[in-house]
Amino acid sequence: MKESLFISNNQKTWQELEDILKNYSSRKKKPEDNDRLHRLFYLYQTTCGHLSIARTRYGNTGTAEYLNNLVARAHQAIYVSRPKGIAGIFRFLLKGFPSLLKKEFLLFLVSTGIFVLSFMFSYLMVLYQEDYALSFVPAEYVDAIKNSEPGAASVNYAVFSVAIFTNNIQVGITAFALGITFGIGTVYVLVKNGMLLGALAAVAANAGSGYEFWSLILPHGVPELFCIFVCGAAGLLIARSMIFPGLHSRRRSFSYGGKRALKMLLGSIPLFILAGLTEGYFTPLPIDPLYKYIVSVVWLVILVVYILLGKEKKDIDAV
Repeated sequence: MKESLFISNNQKTWQELEDILKNYSSRKKKPEDNDRLHRLFYLYQTTCGHLSIARTRYGNTGTAEYLNNLVARAHQAIYVSRPKGIAGIFRFLLKGFPSLLKKEFLLFLVSTGIFVLSFMFSYLMVLYQEDYALSFVPAEYVDAIKNSEPGAASVNYAVFSVAIFTNNIQVGITAFALGITFGIGTVYVLVKNGMLLGALAAVAANAGSGYEFWSLILPHGVPELFCIFVCGAAGLLIARSMIFPGLHSRRRSFSYGGKRALKMLLGSIPLFILAGLTEGYFTPLPIDPLYKYIVSVVWLVILVVYILLGKEKKDIDAV
């Protein structure tokens, strides 16, 4: 087919896409715009096919350059999130983030399972053979627990805090970022921290201070562990997009998966901050450990309700 005939046959499609893109950025999105968005996505896919044909048959001509620019503009309109202000941020945290977690819940369960299995492995090993504790945690942390007499006031809270959750946001970001290693690094971070917590819990149980130990861990540990599981799921999402691109190119699958994973990471940061406030202002209080367990349960209920309230909706940024 001659280039002139190719242009003549497809020019109406390109012009329609041009018209939609001109109005797309300036229009406030309304429910009735869904048909327009679906049409935009259809025209984008069609024009991508035209671009491929133009590059193959006509080389670096003006037609190919025009289509390349048109496809780039359409891709920007469909896939790139625009700043939505404070209201958009709150909508994401209240609806978008929990909805995304529900859609990627299997990866969340896998992330949680890796941590829990690692915790149980080190916990049981150290519980029945305490000498193994030094394989998982530094000696000073083990000594701090052994030398503490039962009772909340005598347990060295600062040591536990440094050992387990001081760098919680860093742990989460690392678990997310190491998804680029095909998930190997993400799994390592989850296993390492699960074994750390399990070994310390076993040492505390052997020392007779398990009740006080968990009262110092759970009030901020419930939200922090939740966030770490989310970040682990985000890292696994990146790995999945690289290993299993499906019908799409590996590059495009990675781009899409990375975007969703980044949203999961960003959504967890406010919870990390709230957990840090709990750790700094509530956990160290010299009160009956029972009240700290109650706060832990309250945190757990809040998180479950938060996820359940996430409204399911179709992704505009779907591949």
